[in-house]
Amino acid sequence: MRGIRPFARNDAPAVARLYELVVRSGAASPPPGLAAYFERTLLDHPWADAEIPSLVIEDEAGEVVAFQGSHVRRARFDGQAIRIGCAGQLVAHPRVRSRGAGAQLVNAYLQGPQELTITDGATHTMRQIWTLLGGHMAHLECVSWSLVFAPAQLVAELFKPTQRRSMGPARRALAQFDGAAQRALQILLPPPWPRVVAESLNPATMLEHLPSIVGPLRLYLDYDRPYLDWLFRETAAVGVRGRLVAQLIREPRRRRILGWYVYYLKPGGSAQVLQIAVGERDAGAVIDHLLNHAYAGGAAAVRGRIEPRLLGVLGERRSLLQFSGAALVQADDHRILDAIASGQSLLTRLDGEWWMGHHLLGFSQP
Repeated sequence: MRGIRPFARNDAPAVARLYELVVRSGAASPPPGLAAYFERTLLDHPWADAEIPSLVIEDEAGEVVAFQGSHVRRARFDGQAIRIGCAGQLVAHPRVRSRGAGAQLVNAYLQGPQELTITDGATHTMRQIWTLLGGHMAHLECVSWSLVFAPAQLVAELFKPTQRRSMGPARRALAQFDGAAQRALQILLPPPWPRVVAESLNPATMLEHLPSIVGPLRLYLDYDRPYLDWLFRETAAVGVRGRLVAQLIREPRRRRILGWYVYYLKPGGSAQVLQIAVGERDAGAVIDHLLNHAYAGGAAAVRGRIEPRLLGVLGERRSLLQFSGAALVQADDHRILDAIASGQSLLTRLDGEWWMGHHLLGFSQP
């Protein structure tokens, strides 16, 4: 193999072929829109940073055989501007895996100039590589939470559409089971707080109210309008996850902002939470509004990632917890790691690569 070098625009078709072969369908040719997607999300987003690039490895013939995606985020730590490197797609051709191509790319990426490196989609193998290279699991963020509304419907979601249509009497039995479960849930599910109101959250209102949410925190993303416009557009485009819902929650009389939530609403399936931004004393009101909104929208369950400041509130609501091991962090400054572990940060699924659609969308259009 040749040495590691930065990903360039003319590498996008080769990376798309590699990703399609190894991760997606196994086909030799990718759909027409996949290369453009890599260009748009790796090179053309507002915070793209040439100093923290995506990386490729070529073989002796000049073919791209390994790739590490880089999604750069701008943040504030103790008031100072820092950069976060979000390690995204990592893929290596089968013929070079035994030569450690993936580990070489991860090692090179971790040694970049960013003050913090994160990923929220790690596999077991990735965890092993990161820990050998000095990275760590973000332990609480490695736990996912879920609250199930319709257990039988959630199980049926695992079947293919053709299988669901042929279930016949079993579907009716499942529906009866879910009816009983939901009647019990009406007793267990905390009602929405009557003294809050919801408004649409957009880039402008998020920027306006961000200081009141992150004021006491040591680490948070330094959002700006161009980045948020891009982020809202890209997350909404991953329609296979559901409809993007973003709600600002406030008190109706004093108009005090309590926080907001962003999630994918998928009727009949799992509603996936991207971000809950809230102070600790108002977490219950915001989370209860989210749960009731998803329930009313027909979601079979709500799922998200544990953030340290939300653990107690989610536990009180009988959420089911499950270890995923997907959230990894690395920083030379251990104060940054301490801020994450102690709950003095706002780093959520919205801020990483978890929501992206490179392995889900069809990309049928160039």
